[in-house]
Amino acid sequence: AREGLFHKSIGYEINPFLHVMAQSWRFLRATRYLSTTNFYVRDLWKVDLSNVNVVAVYGLHPIMKDLGIKMKQELQPGSIVLSNVFSIPGWRASTKLSEEGMHIYVVPDCWKKSTTG
Repeated sequence: AREGLFHKSIGYEINPFLHVMAQSWRFLRATRYLSTTNFYVRDLWKVDLSNVNVVAVYGLHPIMKDLGIKMKQELQPGSIVLSNVFSIPGWRASTKLSEEGMHIYVVPDCWKKSTTG
């Protein structure tokens, strides 16, 4: 939503404290995005991702394998996954912005075996 590339951005956070922080940032620093962003206190494992086009992950290493499995089952072809810092085990990044620690994956190419090396 930030650059006007998406119609709607939705964030999920199970930790109420982090949810309040996200909502506060939204109201105090990003008021122009109030109509295009929402944050919910929800368990990500119970959220259906089948209608999601872009996923931004700020997860920790211990959840990444299971999250990768969930996204592989639910995301549609053409979906993009941006993972901050931690890679997704078994996935091949289309791009890795090393300096920023960002891994970018495109579904379903991220699951295909590399033909090089």
